[in-house]
Amino acid sequence: GSIIMHGVIINANAKIGNNCIINNRALIEHDAIIGNHSHIATGAIVNGGVSVGSESFIGSGVVTKQYISIGNNCSVGAGVTLKSDVKSGQVIIN
Repeated sequence: GSIIMHGVIINANAKIGNNCIINNRALIEHDAIIGNHSHIATGAIVNGGVSVGSESFIGSGVVTKQYISIGNNCSVGAGVTLKSDVKSGQVIIN
C-alpha cells in the first residue's frame, strides 16, 4: 500500500500508484499521476497534469510546472523548480 502523511492534499482525478510515499504537506494537483514505488517528499508541489514515473524521488520543496513528464527512476533534489520534462534515469539537482 501507499502512505499518505499528514497535511497532504490530493486533488481531483489525481492517481497515486502502489507502494508510494506522499510525505507531509505535499500537494498533488488535479490530473497528476504518481507512478508505483515513488516518493514525493515534504512540501513538494506536483502541479496539474504532471506525470511522475515509477521509482522516482521528488525532493522536499520541489515545484513542477503543470503538464510536464518526469520519467522512471529519476531523482529531483530539494528545492528544484522543474519547468520541462525529465527523461528516465536523470538526476536533477540545484
